[in-house]
Amino acid sequence: MMASENQILTAPYVAFKSFCSAIQSLRIHGLPPTLNRTAWENRSGAEQSQILGALTFLGLINDKGETQETLKQLVGLAEDSEAERQFYSTLLRARYDSVFKLDLQNETPRQLEDAVGEYGVTGKVRDRAVRFFLKAAVYAKIPLSSRLTANMRDTPATDSAPAGDGASGTAKGNGKVRRKRKPSAASDSQQQHTPPSGSSAMKTISLPGVEGSLSITGTFNAFQLKGDERELVFKIIDLMTAYEEAVGDIR
Repeated sequence: MMASENQILTAPYVAFKSFCSAIQSLRIHGLPPTLNRTAWENRSGAEQSQILGALTFLGLINDKGETQETLKQLVGLAEDSEAERQFYSTLLRARYDSVFKLDLQNETPRQLEDAVGEYGVTGKVRDRAVRFFLKAAVYAKIPLSSRLTANMRDTPATDSAPAGDGASGTAKGNGKVRRKRKPSAASDSQQQHTPPSGSSAMKTISLPGVEGSLSITGTFNAFQLKGDERELVFKIIDLMTAYEEAVGDIR
């Protein structure tokens, strides 16, 4: 029954650290009986859909968004604990039955890609789905072939969440202290949220799907922002930063 259920659903292709951040948000803000996009309002609509899709594929919610017992168990575990890693190990083995028919300690990337592709993903989406599985497997300490992990960056499963999500951002990957990414001049300026008085500020992010970029500019004194205007400006900045981090995680 589990196998046929998996064949219908689409493999998760959200960034694994974003998925972990979404789970941590549920720990902090509470687990409702039914989940929908409003559980993570600070994230983009696309990422909200990807998180809900991942939860459904993994059997943590049903097709109506209703919370399942497995999700209650996961939310009840401490972030970055051995119990959480073991939970993910068991969950992955149950939901990726076709993948675990492979000898993951000796397989090639192509064989893994083909196996993950059986769960309704192709092209770039399949690449992202493979990335999700590998990140989750490494976090769960599942033995993998060095061929499968050769191109993976040494990044933790969980990372700082977008502002307002409530994740702690203190997790470590595989027991190792996280190496912080050196911010670019643009992101460093954005994090301060305080362009100099009387000057212009600009934020640019890459859009790899269309091989382009998106920029916003502003000419205002950030110290004079208040009320709805302040909320609007900072929300736009946070959304762009969240997208930038999500795209960076899958490269």
